[in-house]
Amino acid sequence: MTNEHPELTALREGLRKSAPELPITELFPLFVPRSFFASGKWPGPYELLRLPGLGLTWAISQPQQTMRYVDRGIQQYWESQGIRWRERALMNMQMWSGEKLWTHEILGDNGRISSVAMMHSDGIGPSRLLFRDKLEALFPEGYLIALPEMSCGLALSATASATERRNFEEMVQRCFTKGTRPLVPGIHNPSLLTCLPSE
Repeated sequence: MTNEHPELTALREGLRKSAPELPITELFPLFVPRSFFASGKWPGPYELLRLPGLGLTWAISQPQQTMRYVDRGIQQYWESQGIRWRERALMNMQMWSGEKLWTHEILGDNGRISSVAMMHSDGIGPSRLLFRDKLEALFPEGYLIALPEMSCGLALSATASATERRNFEEMVQRCFTKGTRPLVPGIHNPSLLTCLPSE
């Protein structure tokens, strides 16, 4: 009998699974600090984004709130099966999110939504910022984004008042400095969530 923590047991079991045993239905995109890739030894696919300090990779949700990063072997298996895994990851996220992309909303002085937060129980709220069409529908005049922490994504209407923007900036700063897994500081244009051109 073992006293090992259930999460550690689940992590070990997940790492032992072969590519065919890993459910494509649990695949999702994940924003991570670009420093994850600095050594050049990252085992799987990733992208460097235009937003300084930010990268994108993919992982598979596992039991006990653990996950396994997609490695080259998993990628090659899916591609050998004709699976368009990047698209599938977005489809999964859309299914998990349901109709409402965000978990919290803040109303402005005019009674309209001035900002939203994505702090989902799955811990990957920032990944929802990839659904730009939904955010453009919410904020047709434009919007700005923040990814201060790996479990918190935020969006602010471009028409927010000076006070609303200041409050938003303070919230982003608190999340970045006090969060357990800080991602990137500041407020940014959503266009920066696109890939850097290949060198």
